[in-house]
Amino acid sequence: MMRSFIKKDLLIFLRDWKELLTVMLLPIVLVIVLNFAFAGLFDGDDEVSMDLQLAVVNEDNESEAMEQLKDRLISDAAFEEQEANAIVEAAGEIQPVQLLSDYLESDELKEWVTVHHLEEKAAAEKVKEGDLDGVLIIPKGYTADSLYASFAGESPTTALTYKIEEETTNSSALQQFIEEFIEQLNYQFAIQEITGGAEIEAAPPEGGLEDIGAAYNFKVNQYFTISLGALFALFVVATVAMKTGVEIRDQVFNRILLANSHPMRFLIGKMVSTICLVVLQIIFVLLVSHFLLDVFPDRSIAFWSGIFVMIALLALVLSGLAAIYTAILLRMNSVDAANGVFMLATLLFGTLGGGFVPIYMMPKWLQQIGEWTPNGLFLAILTEWVQFENLSSIVQPSIIMIGFFLLFTFIGLALFPKRGKAQ
Repeated sequence: MMRSFIKKDLLIFLRDWKELLTVMLLPIVLVIVLNFAFAGLFDGDDEVSMDLQLAVVNEDNESEAMEQLKDRLISDAAFEEQEANAIVEAAGEIQPVQLLSDYLESDELKEWVTVHHLEEKAAAEKVKEGDLDGVLIIPKGYTADSLYASFAGESPTTALTYKIEEETTNSSALQQFIEEFIEQLNYQFAIQEITGGAEIEAAPPEGGLEDIGAAYNFKVNQYFTISLGALFALFVVATVAMKTGVEIRDQVFNRILLANSHPMRFLIGKMVSTICLVVLQIIFVLLVSHFLLDVFPDRSIAFWSGIFVMIALLALVLSGLAAIYTAILLRMNSVDAANGVFMLATLLFGTLGGGFVPIYMMPKWLQQIGEWTPNGLFLAILTEWVQFENLSSIVQPSIIMIGFFLLFTFIGLALFPKRGKAQ
């Protein structure tokens, strides 16, 4: 029985060839046109530029580090004083804080990262205000503890702390830089331990975005493919809901009631058909754009699997939005007025979510608001995924997407009229 409702909604939509061609082909045409129109927008290199702002809070006292190291070697690791002096002398060649500073302020990273040396309170305030992307705290005793752990063969008890206000592309990129430095430093310490010592000099990692592991550049054609695919998915949702007006005119809803079928099946049919149509629409836009413009070259099966999962999440959210639209339309006297409300909502979501204007051209506070729209959050997740393919960085926004779905569905069910209340 449920299958009949889903089939009905799919057939109603697919029979409207004009609407079908609009949501399928128009975004592809726009992707091609905008790709050429905005080519070179981002630093003339067809790539998104990054202006990473990092605060470094140094609570360590490096001048006391060697003395602290010597004391610990003697008291905790039971080294003889002569032996401890030799190790301290060798350790003098390695200054983790200075290496970190040299790395972050190297010529290669200066192009991407601006370092601010601040107190923790001032840094936290600037991050909260959105002036900085993150804070790196070097805790007290970090140098001595790092060197002691290396020479004593123990795990360090003092670690660098990286704080952010919220996870963004910039904050994730900074985290990648810092993790890369720590990995390289640990590697150098390991070499130091194996060789016994003093002859190996720790070297900072190479800088530059091309050296942060699996990171890819995020390009203009990728931006427009994703943002326009999500934008036209919003139009699909509005169209599915508007077809309810046709069904009202054809007395379909009344016939469902006369057949003693539960009205809720009507709403669930709308939601499931929305999921199917949104998934098909976005996959079609992404694949055709990819084959025409080589949008995602040389990516793995795992990458495409992640893309599909996130499309499914967006479809889930938009099915909840379709439930709200459908319930509103059933409560309104005028189908045209309902259409106006849906188009207004679509334009609002589309603008805030970066569907009409590249979101990087908007003020930062507007970008942050945009990430609380379904299409804006989808764009943010895929931007992260395209660059890093890091599962941990998309877990939280994926949970938010599921939260959107539950919230929208609850609202849709709450607004859905009881028997005899539909207009």
